[in-house]
Amino acid sequence: MDYIKRINLSFDLRREKDRQVCDILSVIKHKTAYVTEAVLAYEMGNQNTIDKNVIKQALREVLVEMNIKSIENKQEREEVIPETVFDIFEQM
Repeated sequence: MDYIKRINLSFDLRREKDRQVCDILSVIKHKTAYVTEAVLAYEMGNQNTIDKNVIKQALREVLVEMNIKSIENKQEREEVIPETVFDIFEQM
């Protein structure tokens, strides 16, 4: 059973982001720990974000359930949508 796995990274220094990451990693002493923490933090952050399309679809379903029809006039639309719909977004 292998307890250590090696992964090599290559950076294209013509790309700004690659150059920035390479510069950061070149001064870090414990690169493996740093990259581990960075990747896990990034992944956890992405798991907690809600896709805008999921929210749009949920809102459409709520509006259909509440029999609210699409209204072209923005002023009228804001008056027709119940305050509870906006409360849902504030709780997110």
